[in-house]
Amino acid sequence: MKVLIVTPSYLPIIGGSETLVRTLSTKLNKLGIHSDIMTFNMDKKWNPSWSERIEQNDYFKVFKVPALNPFPFFRVSPLYYPLRLNVLPRLDFVKKFEDYDIIHFLGEADLSLPFFSRSIQKPKIMHCVSVPILGEQFRRHTILKKLFASIFRTLADIYVVFSSEEQRVLFDLGIPPDKILLWPYGVDTEVFRPDERKKLDNLILFVGRIDRVKGLHVLLQSLHLLNFKARVIIIGPASTSEYLEQINKMLLKIGEEGIHTAEYLGSMDQCDLVPWYQMATVLVRPDLVGTSGVGVSTMEALACGTPVIGVQNHVVRDGINGRIVPPNNPARLAGSLNEILADKELARKYGKEGRRTIEEEFNLKDSLDRLVKVYEDMLRART
Repeated sequence: MKVLIVTPSYLPIIGGSETLVRTLSTKLNKLGIHSDIMTFNMDKKWNPSWSERIEQNDYFKVFKVPALNPFPFFRVSPLYYPLRLNVLPRLDFVKKFEDYDIIHFLGEADLSLPFFSRSIQKPKIMHCVSVPILGEQFRRHTILKKLFASIFRTLADIYVVFSSEEQRVLFDLGIPPDKILLWPYGVDTEVFRPDERKKLDNLILFVGRIDRVKGLHVLLQSLHLLNFKARVIIIGPASTSEYLEQINKMLLKIGEEGIHTAEYLGSMDQCDLVPWYQMATVLVRPDLVGTSGVGVSTMEALACGTPVIGVQNHVVRDGINGRIVPPNNPARLAGSLNEILADKELARKYGKEGRRTIEEEFNLKDSLDRLVKVYEDMLRART
Protein backbone atom coordinates (compact mmCIF):
# COMPACT_ATOMS: atom_id res chain seq x y z
CA MET A 1 0.00 0.00 0.00
CA LYS A 2 1.28 3.46 -0.94
CA VAL A 3 -0.20 6.60 0.63
CA LEU A 4 0.37 10.20 -0.41
CA ILE A 5 -0.42 12.72 2.33
CA VAL A 6 -1.30 16.03 0.66
CA THR A 7 -1.22 19.15 2.82
CA PRO A 8 -1.13 22.90 2.09
CA SER A 9 1.96 23.69 4.18
CA TYR A 10 4.84 21.77 5.68
CA LEU A 11 8.22 22.35 7.29
CA PRO A 12 9.93 24.77 7.70
CA ILE A 13 6.47 26.19 8.45
CA ILE A 14 5.68 24.95 11.95
CA GLY A 15 2.21 24.31 13.34
CA GLY A 16 -0.15 21.61 14.54
CA SER A 17 -1.07 20.37 11.06
CA GLU A 18 2.53 20.33 9.88
CA THR A 19 3.54 18.36 12.97
CA LEU A 20 0.69 15.90 12.50
CA VAL A 21 1.63 15.30 8.86
CA ARG A 22 5.26 14.54 9.72
CA THR A 23 4.25 12.23 12.57
CA LEU A 24 1.72 10.33 10.45
CA SER A 25 4.09 9.79 7.53
CA THR A 26 6.95 8.69 9.79
CA LYS A 27 4.80 6.24 11.76
CA LEU A 28 3.09 4.80 8.69
CA ASN A 29 6.46 4.05 7.12
CA LYS A 30 7.61 2.39 10.32
CA LEU A 31 4.51 0.19 10.08
CA GLY A 32 5.54 -0.85 6.57
CA ILE A 33 3.05 1.39 4.74
CA HIS A 34 4.86 3.48 2.15
CA SER A 35 3.89 7.09 2.77
CA ASP A 36 5.14 10.32 1.17
CA ILE A 37 4.08 13.97 1.46
CA MET A 38 3.00 16.57 -1.10
CA THR A 39 2.79 20.27 -0.27
CA PHE A 40 3.29 23.69 -1.80
CA ASN A 41 6.85 24.86 -2.29
CA MET A 42 6.83 27.67 0.26
CA ASP A 43 8.79 28.64 3.36
CA LYS A 44 6.21 31.23 4.39
CA LYS A 45 2.46 30.66 4.26
CA TRP A 46 0.82 31.72 1.01
CA ASN A 47 4.10 32.94 -0.46
CA PRO A 48 4.93 30.00 -2.77
CA SER A 49 7.63 29.52 -5.38
CA TRP A 50 7.03 28.65 -9.05
CA SER A 51 9.65 25.91 -8.87
CA GLU A 52 9.63 22.29 -7.82
CA ARG A 53 11.63 20.73 -5.01
CA ILE A 54 11.89 17.17 -3.70
CA GLU A 55 13.27 16.46 -0.24
CA GLN A 56 14.12 13.04 1.19
CA ASN A 57 14.68 11.86 4.74
CA ASP A 58 15.08 8.40 6.28
CA TYR A 59 11.37 7.63 5.98
CA PHE A 60 9.66 9.58 3.20
CA LYS A 61 9.88 12.02 0.30
CA VAL A 62 8.38 15.49 0.35
CA PHE A 63 7.18 16.74 -3.03
CA LYS A 64 7.07 20.54 -2.91
CA VAL A 65 5.01 21.54 -5.93
CA PRO A 66 5.12 24.88 -7.79
CA ALA A 67 2.38 27.39 -7.06
CA LEU A 68 1.68 31.10 -7.28
CA ASN A 69 -0.28 33.60 -5.26
CA PRO A 70 -2.46 35.45 -7.81
CA PHE A 71 -3.27 38.18 -5.28
CA PRO A 72 0.03 38.87 -3.47
CA PHE A 73 -1.01 42.35 -2.33
CA PHE A 74 -4.21 41.17 -0.65
CA ARG A 75 -4.05 40.15 3.01
CA VAL A 76 -6.77 37.56 2.30
CA SER A 77 -7.21 36.11 -1.18
CA PRO A 78 -10.52 37.07 -2.86
CA LEU A 79 -10.89 33.35 -3.61
CA TYR A 80 -10.59 32.30 0.02
CA TYR A 81 -14.14 32.78 1.24
CA PRO A 82 -16.04 31.38 -1.74
CA LEU A 83 -13.62 28.51 -2.49
CA ARG A 84 -11.02 28.45 0.30
CA LEU A 85 -8.20 28.93 -2.20
CA ASN A 86 -5.13 30.98 -1.26
CA VAL A 87 -2.71 29.94 -4.02
CA LEU A 88 -2.90 28.19 -7.39
CA PRO A 89 -0.68 25.15 -8.10
CA ARG A 90 0.90 24.18 -11.39
CA LEU A 91 -1.58 21.59 -12.57
CA ASP A 92 0.87 18.84 -13.43
CA PHE A 93 1.09 17.97 -9.70
CA VAL A 94 -1.63 15.37 -10.31
CA LYS A 95 0.78 13.17 -12.27
CA LYS A 96 2.39 12.09 -9.00
CA PHE A 97 -0.95 10.71 -7.80
CA GLU A 98 -0.55 7.82 -10.26
CA ASP A 99 2.13 6.23 -8.06
CA TYR A 100 -0.08 5.96 -4.96
CA ASP A 101 -3.03 3.84 -3.87
CA ILE A 102 -4.55 6.31 -1.39
CA ILE A 103 -4.61 10.13 -1.47
CA HIS A 104 -4.91 11.52 2.05
CA PHE A 105 -5.64 15.27 2.07
CA LEU A 106 -4.87 16.74 5.48
CA GLY A 107 -5.95 20.26 6.38
CA GLU A 108 -8.51 22.54 4.76
CA ALA A 109 -6.69 25.86 5.23
CA ASP A 110 -6.29 25.75 1.44
CA LEU A 111 -8.24 23.46 -0.90
CA SER A 112 -6.32 24.11 -4.13
CA LEU A 113 -4.73 20.67 -4.36
CA PRO A 114 -7.93 18.67 -3.70
CA PHE A 115 -9.97 21.10 -5.84
CA PHE A 116 -7.77 20.71 -8.92
CA SER A 117 -7.52 16.92 -8.56
CA ARG A 118 -11.25 16.15 -8.36
CA SER A 119 -11.15 14.25 -11.65
CA ILE A 120 -8.44 11.84 -10.47
CA GLN A 121 -10.02 8.48 -9.71
CA LYS A 122 -8.16 7.39 -6.59
CA PRO A 123 -9.50 6.63 -3.09
CA LYS A 124 -9.37 9.99 -1.29
CA ILE A 125 -9.64 11.12 2.32
CA MET A 126 -10.27 14.72 3.35
CA HIS A 127 -8.87 15.04 6.88
CA CYS A 128 -10.33 18.21 8.40
CA VAL A 129 -8.47 20.00 11.21
CA SER A 130 -10.31 23.33 11.52
CA VAL A 131 -13.95 22.48 10.89
CA PRO A 132 -15.33 25.02 13.43
CA ILE A 133 -13.80 27.78 11.30
CA LEU A 134 -15.61 26.38 8.26
CA GLY A 135 -18.85 26.69 10.19
CA GLU A 136 -18.17 30.27 11.32
CA GLN A 137 -17.07 31.29 7.83
CA PHE A 138 -20.51 30.75 6.30
CA ARG A 139 -22.77 31.60 9.23
CA ARG A 140 -24.03 34.80 7.55
CA HIS A 141 -23.33 34.02 3.90
CA THR A 142 -25.94 31.59 2.57
CA ILE A 143 -25.01 31.93 -1.10
CA LEU A 144 -21.29 31.46 -0.42
CA LYS A 145 -22.10 28.47 1.76
CA LYS A 146 -24.10 26.80 -1.02
CA LEU A 147 -21.30 27.39 -3.53
CA PHE A 148 -18.64 26.09 -1.17
CA ALA A 149 -20.70 23.08 -0.09
CA SER A 150 -21.36 22.03 -3.69
CA ILE A 151 -17.60 21.90 -4.29
CA PHE A 152 -16.52 20.53 -0.92
CA ARG A 153 -18.78 17.48 -1.33
CA THR A 154 -16.85 16.46 -4.46
CA LEU A 155 -13.34 16.48 -2.96
CA ALA A 156 -13.12 13.07 -1.28
CA ASP A 157 -14.71 9.69 -0.59
CA ILE A 158 -14.29 9.95 3.18
CA TYR A 159 -14.18 13.03 5.44
CA VAL A 160 -12.35 12.69 8.74
CA VAL A 161 -13.18 14.85 11.77
CA PHE A 162 -12.29 14.83 15.44
CA SER A 163 -15.63 15.32 17.20
CA SER A 164 -19.40 15.03 16.86
CA GLU A 165 -19.66 18.85 16.75
CA GLU A 166 -17.38 18.90 13.72
CA GLN A 167 -19.43 16.08 12.27
CA ARG A 168 -22.53 18.27 12.48
CA VAL A 169 -20.78 21.09 10.58
CA LEU A 170 -20.11 18.66 7.73
CA PHE A 171 -23.72 17.41 7.87
CA ASP A 172 -24.76 21.05 7.44
CA LEU A 173 -22.56 21.30 4.35
CA GLY A 174 -24.35 18.30 2.87
CA ILE A 175 -21.78 15.56 3.44
CA PRO A 176 -23.66 12.22 3.83
CA PRO A 177 -23.30 10.64 7.30
CA ASP A 178 -21.78 7.45 5.87
CA LYS A 179 -18.92 9.51 4.41
CA ILE A 180 -17.90 11.09 7.74
CA LEU A 181 -15.47 9.30 10.03
CA LEU A 182 -14.82 10.29 13.64
CA TRP A 183 -11.10 9.78 14.18
CA PRO A 184 -9.45 10.96 17.42
CA TYR A 185 -5.84 11.38 16.35
CA GLY A 186 -3.30 10.65 19.03
CA VAL A 187 -0.03 11.51 20.72
CA ASP A 188 3.13 9.41 20.87
CA THR A 189 3.08 8.64 24.59
CA GLU A 190 6.63 7.29 24.45
CA VAL A 191 7.95 10.68 23.36
CA PHE A 192 5.56 12.89 25.30
CA ARG A 193 5.70 11.59 28.86
CA PRO A 194 5.83 13.10 32.36
CA ASP A 195 9.02 13.82 34.27
CA GLU A 196 8.13 15.10 37.73
CA ARG A 197 11.78 15.86 38.48
CA LYS A 198 11.63 18.73 35.97
CA LYS A 199 8.38 20.32 37.16
CA LEU A 200 8.71 24.00 38.11
CA ASP A 201 6.46 26.27 40.18
CA ASN A 202 4.43 29.03 38.53
CA LEU A 203 5.68 28.38 34.98
CA ILE A 204 2.90 29.21 32.51
CA LEU A 205 3.41 27.86 28.98
CA PHE A 206 1.86 28.97 25.69
CA VAL A 207 2.55 26.85 22.59
CA GLY A 208 0.92 27.85 19.35
CA ARG A 209 0.88 30.18 16.40
CA ILE A 210 1.36 33.83 17.33
CA ASP A 211 -1.91 34.92 15.79
CA ARG A 212 -4.73 37.02 17.24
CA VAL A 213 -7.21 34.14 17.00
CA LYS A 214 -4.99 32.13 19.38
CA GLY A 215 -5.57 34.78 22.08
CA LEU A 216 -2.05 35.18 23.44
CA HIS A 217 -2.82 38.81 24.32
CA VAL A 218 -5.63 37.55 26.60
CA LEU A 219 -3.12 35.48 28.55
CA LEU A 220 -0.77 38.46 28.90
CA GLN A 221 -3.66 40.67 30.04
CA SER A 222 -4.60 38.11 32.70
CA LEU A 223 -1.17 38.42 34.37
CA HIS A 224 -2.24 41.69 35.98
CA LEU A 225 -4.88 39.75 37.93
CA LEU A 226 -2.62 36.98 39.26
CA ASN A 227 -1.96 36.53 42.96
CA PHE A 228 1.42 34.93 42.29
CA LYS A 229 4.62 35.97 40.58
CA ALA A 230 4.76 33.90 37.41
CA ARG A 231 7.07 33.14 34.52
CA VAL A 232 5.48 32.89 31.07
CA ILE A 233 7.18 31.05 28.21
CA ILE A 234 5.79 31.60 24.70
CA ILE A 235 6.71 29.21 21.87
CA GLY A 236 5.44 29.27 18.30
CA PRO A 237 5.76 30.83 14.84
CA ALA A 238 4.51 34.35 14.18
CA SER A 239 1.64 34.69 11.71
CA THR A 240 1.73 38.45 11.12
CA SER A 241 4.29 41.09 11.98
CA GLU A 242 1.53 43.42 13.22
CA TYR A 243 0.31 41.03 15.91
CA LEU A 244 3.85 40.04 16.88
CA GLU A 245 4.65 43.74 17.32
CA GLN A 246 1.64 44.09 19.64
CA ILE A 247 2.79 41.08 21.68
CA ASN A 248 6.35 42.41 21.90
CA LYS A 249 5.04 45.71 23.27
CA MET A 250 3.04 43.82 25.92
CA LEU A 251 6.12 41.76 26.83
CA LEU A 252 8.19 44.94 27.17
CA LYS A 253 5.60 46.48 29.48
CA ILE A 254 5.46 43.32 31.61
CA GLY A 255 9.25 43.45 31.93
CA GLU A 256 9.17 47.11 32.94
CA GLU A 257 6.57 46.42 35.64
CA GLY A 258 8.92 43.85 37.14
CA ILE A 259 6.28 41.57 38.69
CA HIS A 260 6.20 38.73 36.16
CA THR A 261 8.65 37.60 33.52
CA ALA A 262 7.54 36.71 30.00
CA GLU A 263 9.75 35.41 27.19
CA TYR A 264 9.07 34.65 23.53
CA LEU A 265 11.35 31.83 22.36
CA GLY A 266 10.18 31.69 18.73
CA SER A 267 9.45 28.49 16.83
CA MET A 268 10.64 25.18 18.19
CA ASP A 269 10.81 21.65 16.83
CA GLN A 270 8.49 19.08 18.36
CA CYS A 271 11.22 17.14 20.17
CA ASP A 272 12.53 20.35 21.77
CA LEU A 273 9.08 21.09 23.18
CA VAL A 274 9.01 18.03 25.43
CA PRO A 275 11.18 19.49 28.26
CA TRP A 276 9.05 22.64 28.33
CA TYR A 277 5.84 20.62 28.63
CA GLN A 278 7.46 18.63 31.45
CA MET A 279 8.66 21.75 33.29
CA ALA A 280 5.46 23.77 32.95
CA THR A 281 3.00 24.12 35.81
CA VAL A 282 0.19 24.68 33.32
CA LEU A 283 -0.34 25.11 29.57
CA VAL A 284 -2.76 27.87 28.53
CA ARG A 285 -4.78 27.77 25.28
CA PRO A 286 -6.66 31.13 25.33
CA ASP A 287 -8.20 30.85 21.84
CA LEU A 288 -10.68 33.60 20.95
CA VAL A 289 -13.08 31.12 19.33
CA GLY A 290 -14.19 28.03 21.18
CA THR A 291 -13.15 24.93 19.29
CA SER A 292 -14.97 21.63 19.09
CA GLY A 293 -11.68 20.00 18.17
CA VAL A 294 -8.42 20.10 20.06
CA GLY A 295 -5.02 21.68 19.65
CA VAL A 296 -2.01 19.42 19.24
CA SER A 297 -0.24 21.29 22.05
CA THR A 298 -3.14 20.48 24.39
CA MET A 299 -2.71 16.75 23.90
CA GLU A 300 1.09 16.93 24.08
CA ALA A 301 0.98 18.84 27.36
CA LEU A 302 -1.52 16.44 28.93
CA ALA A 303 0.61 13.49 27.80
CA CYS A 304 3.48 15.09 29.71
CA GLY A 305 1.36 15.32 32.85
CA THR A 306 0.76 19.07 32.61
CA PRO A 307 -2.76 20.44 33.17
CA VAL A 308 -4.32 22.69 30.53
CA ILE A 309 -6.51 25.77 30.77
CA GLY A 310 -8.40 26.41 27.56
CA VAL A 311 -11.69 27.23 25.90
CA GLN A 312 -14.30 24.68 24.72
CA ASN A 313 -12.37 21.50 24.11
CA HIS A 314 -12.89 17.74 23.78
CA VAL A 315 -9.77 16.68 25.61
CA VAL A 316 -9.66 19.10 28.53
CA ARG A 317 -12.30 18.07 31.09
CA ASP A 318 -13.17 20.91 33.42
CA GLY A 319 -12.16 20.13 37.00
CA ILE A 320 -10.62 16.79 36.01
CA ASN A 321 -7.48 17.38 33.94
CA GLY A 322 -7.64 21.17 33.66
CA ARG A 323 -10.06 24.05 33.46
CA ILE A 324 -12.35 25.40 30.74
CA VAL A 325 -12.76 29.18 30.56
CA PRO A 326 -14.80 31.46 28.28
CA PRO A 327 -12.99 32.91 25.27
CA ASN A 328 -11.57 36.44 25.52
CA ASN A 329 -12.04 36.69 29.28
CA PRO A 330 -8.80 37.64 31.11
CA ALA A 331 -10.52 37.68 34.52
CA ARG A 332 -11.85 34.12 34.26
CA LEU A 333 -8.51 32.94 32.89
CA ALA A 334 -6.68 34.58 35.80
CA GLY A 335 -9.08 32.91 38.24
CA SER A 336 -8.27 29.46 36.89
CA LEU A 337 -4.55 30.24 36.85
CA ASN A 338 -4.69 31.38 40.47
CA GLU A 339 -6.48 28.16 41.41
CA ILE A 340 -3.84 25.91 39.82
CA LEU A 341 -0.80 27.95 40.87
CA ALA A 342 -2.02 28.04 44.47
CA ASP A 343 -2.49 24.30 44.86
CA LYS A 344 0.40 22.04 43.83
CA GLU A 345 -1.55 18.92 44.72
CA LEU A 346 -4.45 19.99 42.50
CA ALA A 347 -2.05 20.69 39.64
CA ARG A 348 -0.48 17.26 40.14
CA LYS A 349 -3.90 15.61 40.18
CA TYR A 350 -4.96 17.36 36.96
CA GLY A 351 -1.67 16.34 35.35
CA LYS A 352 -2.07 12.67 36.26
CA GLU A 353 -5.63 12.66 34.93
CA GLY A 354 -4.41 14.35 31.76
CA ARG A 355 -1.85 11.61 31.18
CA ARG A 356 -4.50 8.97 31.77
CA THR A 357 -6.86 10.68 29.28
CA ILE A 358 -4.23 10.57 26.54
CA GLU A 359 -3.17 6.98 27.26
CA GLU A 360 -6.73 5.66 27.25
CA GLU A 361 -8.39 7.77 24.54
CA PHE A 362 -5.84 9.59 22.39
CA ASN A 363 -2.73 7.46 22.08
CA LEU A 364 -1.05 7.34 18.70
CA LYS A 365 -0.89 3.54 18.39
CA ASP A 366 -4.66 3.05 18.54
CA SER A 367 -5.19 6.03 16.27
CA LEU A 368 -2.86 4.64 13.61
CA ASP A 369 -4.40 1.17 13.80
CA ARG A 370 -7.79 2.67 13.04
CA LEU A 371 -6.45 4.78 10.18
CA VAL A 372 -4.77 1.77 8.56
CA LYS A 373 -8.07 -0.10 8.71
CA VAL A 374 -9.75 2.82 6.94
CA TYR A 375 -7.13 2.64 4.19
CA GLU A 376 -7.64 -1.10 3.81
CA ASP A 377 -11.44 -0.77 3.70
CA MET A 378 -11.21 1.93 1.01
CA LEU A 379 -8.99 -0.24 -1.15
CA ARG A 380 -11.26 -3.27 -0.74
CA ALA A 381 -14.26 -1.14 -1.75
CA ARG A 382 -12.49 -0.29 -5.05
CA THR A 383 -11.77 -3.92 -5.98
